[in-house]
Amino acid sequence: MDPALRRAWTEIVTAGDYDAHMASIGQAQAAAVLTAWFIERASLPTGSRVTIAGAGTGQMFDFLDPAVFRPYRLTFADLNPTFLSRLRERLATHRLDAAIMEDDIESTALPPGPDLLLSTLLLEHIDWRRGVAAFAALRPRACGIILQENPPGMTAAVTPGRPLPPSIAKAVETGHPTLVPRQELLLAMHARGYACRETALREVADGKRLAGLLFVA
Repeated sequence: MDPALRRAWTEIVTAGDYDAHMASIGQAQAAAVLTAWFIERASLPTGSRVTIAGAGTGQMFDFLDPAVFRPYRLTFADLNPTFLSRLRERLATHRLDAAIMEDDIESTALPPGPDLLLSTLLLEHIDWRRGVAAFAALRPRACGIILQENPPGMTAAVTPGRPLPPSIAKAVETGHPTLVPRQELLLAMHARGYACRETALREVADGKRLAGLLFVA
């Protein structure tokens, strides 16, 4: 992981600023819809293991019915312990039980063999090819990955000129997420034994969209 991005996500960006920004641009809402879609389309038996890497603050629980998670054994992981504290609060509010881990996906200690592994806008902030290798090494039965896709001509992950909460504005001065080309991700996952079974798209602010890709082994 780029040192500036690591510092951004562990020392600079606050949970409150992150939640406010993601909701203001519609990405929190879209990611929640796609997360529920992954769970529905994966057709998991009751008791299946669902792991979410880069779970952040658990903001999705503000925008989806938490009941979609109740049949499953849950593990949530993130690099930022402060974000995980906010996640714990949300889980407690919704009376959801889960294992919570502070974890770096590029050198992960997550338990292998989940039935469904999910990540939302995680690969953009790490060495994404190492992320794919880490996902595959965990040997999930299915893997749901959400990417950000920009309109033509916009290459920056953060929209130029958009007002940002203070901690995010400071973070992007030195830390620059990199968009992951969908076709390159498809090829990289295929090389690891995972085929993209389904895709769902959700429009968000500034002409962008989130792409949900459901891979199966």
